[in-house]
Amino acid sequence: MPVRAPRICSCGKVVPSGQRCACQRAKAKAYDASRGTAASRGYTGSWRKASAAFLAQPGNERCACGCGRSANMVDHKRAPKGDMALFWDRSNWQPFARVCNTRKAIASEGGFGRPSLRTERSETGGRVETLPKGTETAWGASRKVPPNSAGGEFER
Repeated sequence: MPVRAPRICSCGKVVPSGQRCACQRAKAKAYDASRGTAASRGYTGSWRKASAAFLAQPGNERCACGCGRSANMVDHKRAPKGDMALFWDRSNWQPFARVCNTRKAIASEGGFGRPSLRTERSETGGRVETLPKGTETAWGASRKVPPNSAGGEFER
């Protein structure tokens, strides 16, 4: 069975395929220690009961993003970040599907190498700047693929 080639970590060390670098393990451990447990962040048995009751209310069956999926979790519109009054404020709750909640969290809080919107907002004076469609991005210019040299259609 083929084995993938080792990769080079951002710290410069060569890392075997399928493993994490020691610097990445240390960063993950420090982040987990600073984040605290789910219970310390407020997700206790009383939260599970309150969120189940919220989802059982009429009108909370479907995801609030508009995708049409069944809601299976309660999302905070504004992340409480330790503010327990905001955490328990029901006007800050919305029904969400787990996949949509993950997508929202990655987009707003950063993930997979994306910067968080909070960072962008602080750097741009409170507003998030977006590029107009068709602009040059880090992935290259958006452009149409030219037709093949045979004059367009693929012939069989």
